[in-house]
Amino acid sequence: MASINLKTTLAVSADELWAHVQDVGAVAGLLDIISDSSIDGDQRSCTMADGAELSETIISIDQEHRRVAYTITDSPFPIQAHAASMQVSDAGNGKSTFHWITDVKPDELAGALGPMLAGSVASMEQRFGT
Repeated sequence: MASINLKTTLAVSADELWAHVQDVGAVAGLLDIISDSSIDGDQRSCTMADGAELSETIISIDQEHRRVAYTITDSPFPIQAHAASMQVSDAGNGKSTFHWITDVKPDELAGALGPMLAGSVASMEQRFGT
């Protein structure tokens, strides 16, 4: 399985960033690659900016460690396996660290997904500052 590991420091408190990340039904408000999202129990539906539809299962929302884990269960991509997590930590001085890890199989998908995910992180950097 290939791993995409993205980490950045943002000019927003960990509490404020965590409020966005833990609101799993509103991921469209956090990531620019998602144009619409909704949640029903632990099932999340996402519409990507290009109109493609994704279905995901939220595995956990860990308040103590400020970590959300999820997996894509249906997508237009030929995904054989997927596991991802987003974690927020305090970076001091009113800043936070955002860490997004995505494991995907087949490995070749990392080449297509990596730049999309990195673009969303760059958009978060513009929105919140670094």
